[in-house]
Amino acid sequence: MNNISIILVDDEPAHNALVRRNLIKCGLANEIIPLSSGQQLLDFIFTEGKYKNQPLPQKILILLDINMPGITGIEVLKTLKTNAISCHIPVIIFTTSDDPAEINTCFRLGCNAYLVKPVEHHQFVEKIQELGRFLALTQIPYATT
Repeated sequence: MNNISIILVDDEPAHNALVRRNLIKCGLANEIIPLSSGQQLLDFIFTEGKYKNQPLPQKILILLDINMPGITGIEVLKTLKTNAISCHIPVIIFTTSDDPAEINTCFRLGCNAYLVKPVEHHQFVEKIQELGRFLALTQIPYATT
């Protein structure tokens, strides 16, 4: 999985840092791109705003938080999955919400997996390391042009 860029979208800098550190700790050597908002992700994927004319990585996987100010993760997911440019990109929701209605909505919109962030630090770290081991085995499609 070393040619896949992981885009980590979370408005909490501490969560971004913790996820990144533990993905690296479990052996992932992938490029990890931390973003802090849904709008920033959409700009990155659709090469707009400060990402205008920037080439996209060939293989992308998105770890997306739902509860963010501005454009929510659910709105971002809907935009990504209804656009021909981005519908192939795997999106793993990684959020604190375990609301069954929200989980159903995310899967209905096309998320590939839904993981609930544990509140307790040790469990959070453990979940990230399990995710890293899973990602190391995962194959994803190339970007479409």
